[in-house]
Parts: sequence; structure tokens; C-alpha cells
Amino acid sequence: MGLVILKREHLKQKTDFMKLKMLFNNTLTRKFVMERLLQPAGDGSSRLEAMMDRMAEGAKPRGVEEKLFFSLMEIIRQGIGIPKEHFPRYLKHPNIRRTILNVAESARLYGVTLPQVFAAPLMVVWNLTYNCNLRCRHCYEDAGSLRPRNLPREELSREEKLALVEEIARANIPTLSFSGGEPLACQDFWEVAAKARELGLYLSMNTNGTLITRDVASRLKELDFAYVAVSVDSARPERHDEFRGVKGSWEKAVQGIRNLVSAGVTAVLSVTLTKFNFSELRELFRLGEELGVNRVMVYNFIPVGRGQGIRSLDLSPEEREEALRVMYEYMQSGGRLCSTAPQLGRVCLQRGRADLVPLAHIGAEKAKELAILAEWIGGCGVARAYLALQPDGTITPCVYMPEVKLGHVRTDRLIEVWRQHPFLEALRDRRKLWGNCGVCDYRYVCGGCRARALAYYGDPHAPDPGCIRNLAYCREAEVC
Repeated sequence: MGLVILKREHLKQKTDFMKLKMLFNNTLTRKFVMERLLQPAGDGSSRLEAMMDRMAEGAKPRGVEEKLFFSLMEIIRQGIGIPKEHFPRYLKHPNIRRTILNVAESARLYGVTLPQVFAAPLMVVWNLTYNCNLRCRHCYEDAGSLRPRNLPREELSREEKLALVEEIARANIPTLSFSGGEPLACQDFWEVAAKARELGLYLSMNTNGTLITRDVASRLKELDFAYVAVSVDSARPERHDEFRGVKGSWEKAVQGIRNLVSAGVTAVLSVTLTKFNFSELRELFRLGEELGVNRVMVYNFIPVGRGQGIRSLDLSPEEREEALRVMYEYMQSGGRLCSTAPQLGRVCLQRGRADLVPLAHIGAEKAKELAILAEWIGGCGVARAYLALQPDGTITPCVYMPEVKLGHVRTDRLIEVWRQHPFLEALRDRRKLWGNCGVCDYRYVCGGCRARALAYYGDPHAPDPGCIRNLAYCREAEVC
């Protein structure tokens, strides 16, 4: 695994974690303990929920069962990243309770795995619409006016969208992230978001920012969006506009960020890293700080959708490694950053800073508390912690795998697809990875980007061709 500096509190976290791992990986003990915890109590809720209520009231554990439960809660608290003194209050929040019930059901079904497989996704990203007011060169959804005629254009009805939100909540999926197309260009956006908020889901959104007026920002604040990520692909207006295909889009996006910050909404500056903006990474960090964003989110470029036409803009492994170094140094200096590039976890561990491992698929605020649990979370979240929905109701493993159709919300239940689909089951086993990804010391904390492997090789178990440790495969895939 490489050198990892363990602080005293991290050693205790590891001890607690290993105790729980030993307990829940014993099939008989796991079945007895977790099935008992998840049994309905008198009011229809589970014994686990009753214990959460006691813990929320500040009660001390009674007996072996509650002591075990409180130990499990401590591991979950560290994972969620909530200060110990605030945890009882947070236990009353619906999305926190869903996360805990999800983790408990995960322990019952799978035990403690490396990396962890969850009983339900921790996050669903919903491409709400094919509509978009920009013409971005890298659009994975092929959305907007440039969408080819042979691709689907039908979208779920208003009633179907609202029913789907209810299904997501019932499945104990804690986080719902809206994307697109441009989610604010969906006529049902506000009603769907209000329904999700009513059901206590943790909400976020990925947007091009151009439609975020002061009024829109205020409404997002009223709906208590956890964060809104706005895409900015260059620190220079004319270059951003060139990449996004519409003149003036940079000014509108930046003003959208300002409106969010002014309204008190947590704003994130998102950038998809390519050769086009590789040299501007530090400038984009500075721009984010000047605008007052909470953090910068750096996305992998994945050549799907319209992105297939700009494969030549993908970073070489050497360029990616340099970008990872710049990101690491920014984080080490106190900069707030998250990334979908799973190799960043490897870079942090190599430099002895496991506490900096970014966790893209479980929310932007969680990484600091999870220093010793990096392998448990495990880099790329596809098939383990994350699922995607298309505007027409198609269920896909990832927004960057639009051609992999797992089912449809009109005919399939999300939770059944999640637990039973052969594609997802196979992808959960990192022993099936081939090339260097299959033998790498960091395969559990990283695992490579499975969408990039699929895009370049047609095989989601193939090596991630952008990693410096896969140079031979990079040349074969013509990324180098």
C-alpha cells in the first residue's frame, strides 16, 4: 500500500474498523446481528432506527447489542465526516438515517468488503433532460441542439419523475444529484427538486451555470441544495466560450457562481481536464478562490457522446501525472478540491497523506475523517456506490456509460437492478481487472476509471489507459 502516516486517532479508527470487519465477515454472526437490528420494532420501524433515536437523545448504550451498534455508528460517523459532538443532532436528518440504514443493510448482505459494496447506491446521478442551451465539445450526453436524430429524445413524464423520486427515497439512497443536459432547462425541475427535498434527500446539481439568476439562486437556497457545481473550462472567457460553443457563456457561468455565493448556496467550480485547459489548472484554482466557491471539482475527460470526436484532447499519462501532482500540492496547501480521477487517491497515499484522499461519489465534505478507510471507500464508485439515470428512464452504471443499458424505470425496480444485474455484479470484483489495474498495489483505493476503460477498450475490466502505471496499454489505446 505504500507509506501511510497514521496519527493516533487514525490508529484507533483502524482498530475499530478491523473489529467490525472481523465481526461482519463472519456469516453466522453477521446474519444474527444485522437481521436482528433490521427487524421491525413495534411501530413498524426497525430496531436500528429505535437505537438511532436513543443515540440522538444522548443515551448511553445498554447491553452488548447497543454497544455493538454504537461502535458501528462511530465508524459511520467518521465516514460521513460529522464532528462527534454534532452527531446526535444529525441522526435526526432523513438523509443521514438513510445512509446508516444503507450501511447496515450492506453489512448484512455483503459483510465488510474492500472496497465496500453498498446495498443501495450512496448517490444517484440523474440526467434529467436532453435539453441544453450550450453546445459543449465534450458532452457525454450528446445533449442540446447538436443531439443526433438517431438518439432518444423522449423524456419521462412529470408523474413518472415524481414517482421515481419516491422510489429513490424508499430504497434508502441518500443522495440525488441532478445533471443533464442542463437540469435547469427541464420544465419539471423545480417540482421534482421540491419533491426530493420534501422526502429528505441530500440534493446537488451539475449545471453550466448560465441560467442561474439571482432568483434561481434564491430558490435553490430555499430548497436547501447541499451544493451546486458550475462548469468552467477556462480562466479565460474566450477559451471557455470556444469549448462550450456559445459566446458569452463564461460571463453567464461566472455570474451564476456569484449569484449562488451571494444567496448562501455552496458553490463548486467544476472543470473537465483536457489538453485544452491542462496548462490553466492553477489559474482555475485561483479563479475559484476569487469567486468564493467551496471547492474545485476536477473531472476526468471520458471520450463518450460528443467527446468521441475530441479523443486527441485526452491527457497523456505523463500529463495526467503532472496534473495529479498539481492537484495534490493544492490540497496539501489547504486548497479544497475533489476529483473523479481515482488515481488522485493513489498519489495521496504515495505521499503519506491518506487524509487527503478525495471521495467523489459520497459527497464533497467527507474526506478528512476517512484517512484510514480509503480502501473501504475504494476510488471509482461505479457498481458499488453510484448509479445513473437517463432522461428517458434508462438505468445505466455511470453517466459516462450511456450505451450500457441495465434496465428501465418503467419496467424495473432500481434496487433490484442494483443488486442483481450481472454487469454490476461483475464490476464489483476488482480481482477481475486485467492489465496493471488488476495487480496494482493501489487497486482498492483507486481501481482506475471503469468508464475510460470501456470507452477505449470496450471492456470495463480493462486498464485505465490514462494512468502512468499503464503506459504499455496507453500506447495500445493511442492515448500516449
